[in-house]
Amino acid sequence: MSSPRQILFVDDERSVLRSLRRVFIHSGYKIYFADTGELGLKILAVDPERFDMVVSDMRMPGMDGYTFLAEVKRLYPRIIRLILSGYVEESYVYKALIEGAAKTYLAKPWEARELLDLVDGLFQVEDTLNDLKLLEVINTIDHLPTLPEIYHQVMEMIGADADFGKIVEILEQDPAITAKVLQVANSAFFKSGTASLKRAAVFIGMMTLKDIVAGSAVFHVLDAPAQGLYSPVVIWEHAVACNALVGEMYEMIHDEKLPEDLASVGLLHNIGLLVLLKFFPEQVKKINDLCSHDQTIDPLACERELLGVDHARIGAYLLDWWNMPYPLVEAALYHHEPLAAAPGNREIVCLLHVADHLVRAREGDFSLPPLAPEILAQVELPERFRQECRLTTN
Repeated sequence: MSSPRQILFVDDERSVLRSLRRVFIHSGYKIYFADTGELGLKILAVDPERFDMVVSDMRMPGMDGYTFLAEVKRLYPRIIRLILSGYVEESYVYKALIEGAAKTYLAKPWEARELLDLVDGLFQVEDTLNDLKLLEVINTIDHLPTLPEIYHQVMEMIGADADFGKIVEILEQDPAITAKVLQVANSAFFKSGTASLKRAAVFIGMMTLKDIVAGSAVFHVLDAPAQGLYSPVVIWEHAVACNALVGEMYEMIHDEKLPEDLASVGLLHNIGLLVLLKFFPEQVKKINDLCSHDQTIDPLACERELLGVDHARIGAYLLDWWNMPYPLVEAALYHHEPLAAAPGNREIVCLLHVADHLVRAREGDFSLPPLAPEILAQVELPERFRQECRLTTN
């Protein structure tokens, strides 16, 4: 029997720590508490290997949560880092997410079940990405691709609170990134209607800009010749269309735009297809051959048959290895099986699944399986989208 996961909670309010103790006392996790960031680092230093997660407030006297989490990332990158804060609108919360100091956040006041589900979900994703079969496939890749220098330049500038105009100047040196930023900014979701990179970047926000830069960088490092169903150009255009459709549906359901940290959830969900194309071309050729002879064959099932895993798991592994935010990793991992996503993110993953389905249907994909009623039951989908879903399953 495996030992229980161990979590360190850091918050300067003793009442919050007492509430957290009540929430987690029967959770099966082993829990520890610190009322300052300094004390949190001292506790971790005694035996960092025993801790699996830290959960920190952001606004604390002395060492604030951002500094604490950034130091945990530097010293103990294996430990999962989560923000629990009442100040989620403050820029340094998003800065922590952009820089990877934290995987995700939950706003105070929290619901006990919501917090437990989030923690469970983070560990569930970690377990899935440590699956032996997946690791066997990953280990056949001689060198996992790293993100190009321009991405790291932009991240460093964001970390140093550089002027927004200077960040845009760096991006303008790369025509491919400029084109992708403008393409997303002018998509059906953002509708910025601009040819100016600076205006587009301001319009979409720093979180989304960071993810578009990452997406462009990913498509650069995973560049490979197209093979049938697997084409970098088609995969990117499909991603932009999915991203726009997710945003459109979310706004119609909630009467507000997607939160900034989710605004690019559709851009990288199929990144695993690029990995297959670049590192497993022989298997991709077999999948294309099978599917071209019988359009009722599911390419995803072929991937699992030939590799033992599918592009969703491979893509999620790479995004996690690159320290991308948890919602993007989870979206990539579960976009074909959204009911497996953690409850807190299930709606957005279900919307991504529906968007993926509808975009593929609009593209003329005849291998689509019907949308499961259980998935549609998870979201209050506007009627015109429900009607379109019904038409694709007839």
